[in-house]
Amino acid sequence: MAAREEGLVPETGRDLCRVRRGEKRRGYRKDILTNNLSERDAVFICIRCQGILRKVCISTDGGEQFCSSCKEEGESTHPNLPMDKMVLSFKCSCPLMVRGCRWLGTIEGCEDHLDTCGYVLETCKLRCGVVLQRDELKVHEKEKCPQRIVECKH
Repeated sequence: MAAREEGLVPETGRDLCRVRRGEKRRGYRKDILTNNLSERDAVFICIRCQGILRKVCISTDGGEQFCSSCKEEGESTHPNLPMDKMVLSFKCSCPLMVRGCRWLGTIEGCEDHLDTCGYVLETCKLRCGVVLQRDELKVHEKEKCPQRIVECKH
């Protein structure tokens, strides 16, 4: 089992967006990109969370760009859909590559991939408390879980 980083939600893979318990989604993690960002790509970095822009907003006051979730209450902004489209097309790997997932695609496709990725950690639905990768959990629930229903042989 991979060690759980305090506060992150790695079992779902949603750490793609640096989600911490009780926080809104912020910018995408830079380390999932298959190509490194150069200095000229700084325009794709949120000035507030320092992640890759997610749901890009432009401040109507100063023209600064940041993630929609980094917007401060009452701040006047409008979306930057062309920039959003560019960011979603960035090539990336699965955030669970460290566990062995070899999926490659775009940021846009990564959210969908995580819904089916076999490397996502999940808790046994039969409530035994075991946490396993999604692919291993199916076998556990069917054959090994002490809470599973078994047919009486007598």
